[in-house]
Amino acid sequence: MSSASSNMFSSFKLAEQCVTQRGAKFCNLSESGTKVTLFPTSEAVVCPFGPGNFDKDSSATRLTLELRCNQEMCIYFAQFDLWAKAYLFEHSERLFGKSLTQQQIEEGYHPALTYHANNTYSPNLRTKVDTQGRREVSYWTPEGVRRDAPEYWSRVTVVPALEICNLWVMSRELGWVIQCTALKVYEESTDCPFAADETTPETSPW
Repeated sequence: MSSASSNMFSSFKLAEQCVTQRGAKFCNLSESGTKVTLFPTSEAVVCPFGPGNFDKDSSATRLTLELRCNQEMCIYFAQFDLWAKAYLFEHSERLFGKSLTQQQIEEGYHPALTYHANNTYSPNLRTKVDTQGRREVSYWTPEGVRRDAPEYWSRVTVVPALEICNLWVMSRELGWVIQCTALKVYEESTDCPFAADETTPETSPW
């Protein structure tokens, strides 16, 4: 792991493993005792698919939202993944009850970024959004005014506010729950593309 990524995440810590009533295992992540919140980019990015879920259930209130990463986000989460794998190796006995090799962690680790085949597109960051409850995602205009969710996601770009909540553990698989808590939404212009021109057009002689 590079010294840059080590210093960047030196205040991050995973708590001991917990188990939900349904048997799901996870380790909460904190930064100096508080939630890990971040604004990974100041530039708006694309949401290629809009929020949804695997079952296409229209009544679901917890959805997946993928963000197409720009260079700033790619650098951050690539460094985060490097830190995470080194941290999991160092603390594997405390977190999982047994020592894991670097190879075992590498084989089971799900990176924060999802890369496309042949790098056709920039990588995606998979996040979770809640449409109800205490973690309900909020939407904002560029001027800082609350607004509704976009109607057509293909016509907007967004600046996200995120929280890296916890590490999920499933058998030998490991990965991160990244919550999208707020989105600043930039609407695509719907103005007429032709400038107003009050002059009378020339008449063609033909």
